[in-house]
Amino acid sequence: MTPRELSTLFAAAMLALTLAACGDDAPPDDTDGGVVACTTPTTERYLPFVVGRSWTYDTSDMGGPNVVKTSTVEALEDVGDRKTGVTAYRIRTGKSGGQGDVVSWQEDRCTSIVRHREQNFDVNDTLLTDQFYVPGKLRVDESAEHTALGATWTTAYTEVEVDPILGTKTVSKDETWTVEAVDEMVTTPAGTFTCLRVRKTTSGNADKTYWFAKGFGKIREMGEQTEVLTGYTMP
Repeated sequence: MTPRELSTLFAAAMLALTLAACGDDAPPDDTDGGVVACTTPTTERYLPFVVGRSWTYDTSDMGGPNVVKTSTVEALEDVGDRKTGVTAYRIRTGKSGGQGDVVSWQEDRCTSIVRHREQNFDVNDTLLTDQFYVPGKLRVDESAEHTALGATWTTAYTEVEVDPILGTKTVSKDETWTVEAVDEMVTTPAGTFTCLRVRKTTSGNADKTYWFAKGFGKIREMGEQTEVLTGYTMP
């Protein structure tokens, strides 16, 4: 075999090794969004997003008057702007009492829901703030590892808030999650549910506790405010 042939064979072998190294052993890219081919039925999801589905809650904020809050899944679309290329569900949340809407974009990764963007509007539908989360802000982790009793883990993200008047503000945050219960019965005006209870602390401060039920979503929330599910639609 000539020197040229040996050189060609060696190059081909090195290319094959490189491609193999980029296969199953390569770490997954967790920063890019997109439609995930998920075969898990919605009845097994702790936050089952389907266009047209909605949840209604009675909420109270620091002892204030109760406010009715309704969140509706409006569309599956590209998040846009700083998150162009990420496909996520657009969720619109409206509150009674003359408050403006909140619109968020949340990506379904099959074993988790991640929030990428959130807009706040006043009662006249004027944009107040536009927030982006880099690489994303965890909403719920449904993996087997993170739904086991006692599981604890930490996530980190950067919050970029764009204010039309005050400009852009960037804050780095970390959140520590702990699974406190896996089969807790919770009764609300919407019914009785078997729930996963998780507690989240943000940057070292006690923050919120959530109750999620498979096939239904968030049933209850306690922390800065209290939310209790009173009704839902499941198209």
